[in-house]
Amino acid sequence: MVATINAFFNPTKPGDTFKGLNGSVKGETSSRLITSLPEFLREAKRDYSIQVVPAFQRLPTGDFAAVEDQFHLVRSVDQRVVSPKTVSSQYDPLSLMEAASEVQPFCDAGWATPDGVYDAKNGSLEVLSLRLDAQGEIAGEKFLHYIVVVIPHGGGKAQGKVISWRIVCCNTFAAAVSAGYDFAIGHRKARADEVGTVTKERFSLEVQAWQNVQKHIQKLSEKINVWNGVNLAYKDAEDLTNRLLGIKNPEEVSTRKKNVRDMILSGFNNAKIGTRGRTAWDWLNGVTSYTSNGMPESKVTDIDRMVRNIEPTGTGFKLEQEAEKLLADFQPARPMGPGLI
Repeated sequence: MVATINAFFNPTKPGDTFKGLNGSVKGETSSRLITSLPEFLREAKRDYSIQVVPAFQRLPTGDFAAVEDQFHLVRSVDQRVVSPKTVSSQYDPLSLMEAASEVQPFCDAGWATPDGVYDAKNGSLEVLSLRLDAQGEIAGEKFLHYIVVVIPHGGGKAQGKVISWRIVCCNTFAAAVSAGYDFAIGHRKARADEVGTVTKERFSLEVQAWQNVQKHIQKLSEKINVWNGVNLAYKDAEDLTNRLLGIKNPEEVSTRKKNVRDMILSGFNNAKIGTRGRTAWDWLNGVTSYTSNGMPESKVTDIDRMVRNIEPTGTGFKLEQEAEKLLADFQPARPMGPGLI
């Protein structure tokens, strides 16, 4: 039987059960705070390698033969196939431990701490999150900031992104500052004359990366201040939500879209998530409340939803991005007076 490897988390201090970036994901929390990424992965039992094994085909005779230059990727710990399709001999697998060894200097510099490790898409996608030590308030609200490294096995580059997490509502903001990933790692094998150079270029998370993090926080702060300064009437929020969801006739809308619209509008004015139904920032939090939490009856796993919010091609990321575009072109339905909602 294939072993199931659950999410694993790092506490903020010994004894707590902090689950940071995605508190609803099931998994264990370390009994101690770990500052070393390789040590954290060993504690999580994620210190396996990703191996390349030949792909076989069945011959008319009933025998099996290796397919020329086609390979599967498997976990060394249980031989579980994690590649959704075969790869060629030029593909260089990247394990969590290999990624961690290159990101560790970021932790050594005191900028980040291991946060959590997850897998999604039947193990073909692994996610490593680091919480940044640049925490604090933005526009008077408490935020946590993360670097999320997404490692696909068998297709596409391993990539990373800086995201922000609004504590009061547990909403994830990934599209607000940049439309794509912030860094990438290729899977092409290095030639003999490239050894050292390719490794050096895989991650550029030294001083420049820290400056990029500071710029990320500054840009997000500037945007939030702008959104807080744009008043919205409830009618405006309704119109924006209909446009966001492609609803042309509110009287003739599918049950699913109606439920999503109601959830977003409920989040527009909801004390539990820190919104008051007055500004563009309130409405955007209604949108990200939906993308971060989904509908109550949704069958999407929490890990898959997290990935959808972080990947630039993900549905949650795209919805957040579209919401921001709508706000950029927003014109109020009518003049606003103080306190008018």
